[in-house]
Amino acid sequence: MKKFLVVLLVLSVSLLGFSTLKVGVNVFGMANFFARAIYQAMIEEVEALGAEAIPTVTPDVTSRMNAIEDYISKGVDIIVFSQGDVNMVKPALAEAKRAGIILVSADAGYCEFIDAAVESNNWVMGAMAGTALINLINAKGNVVEIYNDLGQMIRMRTKMFETMLTEYQEVKIVSRFVYAWPGYFPDVKAKMEAVLQKYPNPGDIVGVFAPFDGAGVAAAQAIEEAGLADHIVVVGIDGDPQAFEAMKKGGPFKATVVQDPEGIGQTAVRTAFKLYEGGKIDGKYIYVPSRLVTQQEVINGEASWWEEKVRKWQEQQ
Repeated sequence: MKKFLVVLLVLSVSLLGFSTLKVGVNVFGMANFFARAIYQAMIEEVEALGAEAIPTVTPDVTSRMNAIEDYISKGVDIIVFSQGDVNMVKPALAEAKRAGIILVSADAGYCEFIDAAVESNNWVMGAMAGTALINLINAKGNVVEIYNDLGQMIRMRTKMFETMLTEYQEVKIVSRFVYAWPGYFPDVKAKMEAVLQKYPNPGDIVGVFAPFDGAGVAAAQAIEEAGLADHIVVVGIDGDPQAFEAMKKGGPFKATVVQDPEGIGQTAVRTAFKLYEGGKIDGKYIYVPSRLVTQQEVINGEASWWEEKVRKWQEQQ
């Protein structure tokens, strides 16, 4: 009986502790599916654990800085971040650490003030997508690279692709352009159209490296409208439902690296709670697995596991 009462007391104290916990949940804009999915997963996990979620959506560095300062003034215990690059807000993070706040990144990069960074390995995903593109173009031809240095994860993916090309001398990046955020789709489509006006003939461009699927889908649309769908291939990263639909219809979007946004969001929150309770983790990085999926796998029904996830995500939108 005494043992039962002790266990009950411990559980009650634990539940009470979480019920008084305040958790800031911040996302750097919600322009694409992946950002929305992680953000929602983090909020739901915080609430499932019995704590109070205080969500903020900040589309730029200044508003993210302001959100962190507001969290500090509200006395939050934890802040979890998604998207963007935490290096851009280091002064605010330093202030948060002085206030004793646990800081965890969910695919928002890493800096010295972050207690843990949860993500798929962006170096590995850049290599997976880059390898797929090189294979699809038979390691030869001119390619386009889409990028934006505001995101640490994007820098990792594109740098890995560029590093790989040092071993493939017949593959040349002849055009690079920065995508806008959050209004990336019309921006990427317009910039890809401009590239195709400069390189209008079949064979002038043979591939596009998109660091996330939304940019790849926009580029693919421009390619199709230019009548070059049979001559240019696009590879992306994320596993966005838009990419699934684009690949299913058999256009130029040929492969993506599918991530697990719910897993990343949930793991980030659970890690933050563990650290708050004094638990230990091995190193600062926690990697959630990802997987390359090709268009042929989608068309042949060999990616049913991804299709099931896509249907679930679409129902939630």
